[in-house]
Amino acid sequence: MKTTLFLLTSLAGAAIAAPAMTDRITPEEIAARQKSAPAVALVQPVAGAEAKVARPGEQSLIKQSDILSDGNNWTLVPKGAVLHIPAALSNRVGAKPVGTLLSWIDFLTVNRGWLFTEEVTFDQAAGKTPIPPSRHDFWKKNGKVIVAVHLGGPISVRTEPTTPVASIQ
Repeated sequence: MKTTLFLLTSLAGAAIAAPAMTDRITPEEIAARQKSAPAVALVQPVAGAEAKVARPGEQSLIKQSDILSDGNNWTLVPKGAVLHIPAALSNRVGAKPVGTLLSWIDFLTVNRGWLFTEEVTFDQAAGKTPIPPSRHDFWKKNGKVIVAVHLGGPISVRTEPTTPVASIQ
């Protein structure tokens, strides 16, 4: 009884799941269908048109970033991410990229002696919420270059407060 029920369910399942049988499509039929499809016309280049991508000449990753360097290695952080630079370490910020380019995490690991991160909220980075003045005092006493990070990655911090959207009218 169980065997019969199993066989019937297997056959019924196979009959339902099987794709419908159709005649084979010849290569000529495929070519005819492709020619008549409107999507093919989108792929073909328009006569006389050149496929050029406009790229702004003034945009550059280097120009939008600050370079941190220890003399052997360097990395990029967004402009505005460096919150505090002690006078003794000013030569390490904005320096020329010399040596090996490292990812932010690798560079931070190698240079923990003179780099410090300040975790900021997204509202602080956007300038909606100020960074507490007590943190500024701590940075001055710390003696390290302070880089703003959000969730571990460097982030620009807007220094001037923004006007709340609700008050603009």
